[in-house]
Amino acid sequence: MKKLSFKNLLFNLVVMLFIGAFASVPLALSAAVSVGAGTLLSFMPRVSGMLMSGLQKEIWTDILLEKFYPENSFINEARDMSALVEFNKINLAEAGASPDVLIDNTSYPIAVSSRTDVPRELALKTLDTTSTVVRNVEAMELAYDKMASVVYGHKQELLKTACKLAAWNYAPLSNATNTPVLTASGALSNGKRMLQFEDLLKLMVAFNNLDFAADGRILVLNPQHEADLIKQDLTLYKSAIVAGNVFGFKLYRTSATPVFNASTGVKAAYGAAAAGTDAIASFGFHKDEVMKAIGTTEMFAKYADPDNKGDVINFQMRFVALPLRSKAIAAIYSPLE
Repeated sequence: MKKLSFKNLLFNLVVMLFIGAFASVPLALSAAVSVGAGTLLSFMPRVSGMLMSGLQKEIWTDILLEKFYPENSFINEARDMSALVEFNKINLAEAGASPDVLIDNTSYPIAVSSRTDVPRELALKTLDTTSTVVRNVEAMELAYDKMASVVYGHKQELLKTACKLAAWNYAPLSNATNTPVLTASGALSNGKRMLQFEDLLKLMVAFNNLDFAADGRILVLNPQHEADLIKQDLTLYKSAIVAGNVFGFKLYRTSATPVFNASTGVKAAYGAAAAGTDAIASFGFHKDEVMKAIGTTEMFAKYADPDNKGDVINFQMRFVALPLRSKAIAAIYSPLE
């Protein structure tokens, strides 16, 4: 049975009085409109498919997207290209060859060349959450807003998947000139080589030799690699944490780091089945060389579903996280020896 909500009436009254003050609406008329509208909405039946349902979806979607990337997550460092998304795609062009620089040139005319850019179309992946039901009896009996809690749970799972995709994609496929893949060189522990601070120093040297910009270097540690560093030198690790970086790399950690083949040094495919040759890895990148983007995000709902005696919801998000080109991304994996 519907009940009159005095809280809603009070809210409507305050809003209408505020609007009336600016619109020169008589006080009595403002009060009458607010009370009438609040009473009508309080007793309005809850019907699936009405505009109210659409507004509810928009509100929950906005809540899901609000501060989607945590400040303490590595993915927050990547360039956000969401504004460039059109029809859940991003159209970019990878710059072609750069011009040469002549010193004390005496030969004319100077050679002319055209730059051929390579067009790239980045299609956003589709992330779907499974459905959750908020039953009527729960919504009425529980002292907290269960729907808000359920939406938060969907948000966390979408974020977890987005971070895993980003971590996998930000690491290079294999060792190459502009995408160094190094091996940990520490002592054997549980069948793998431990990560050492010396290995991170080698990564710094690799970035320096390739003239990657010093500002904006990011290192994302696998939790086991982080433990390796703590075991090697707790004092040095503490100083790195206090400084927020080690050898010029800003530090983050995640358990979603990619897996490399310990024999070939090649990154495993995303979602591949576990294998005996799997080696844990940490990865690094320059923040200007990786991107992320969110496209269309929708909430799907069946309100007052008769079979489930409640509201059934799920979310669909279009998302992509990739390196912009094969440059300034790196990894360090632990060989199995």
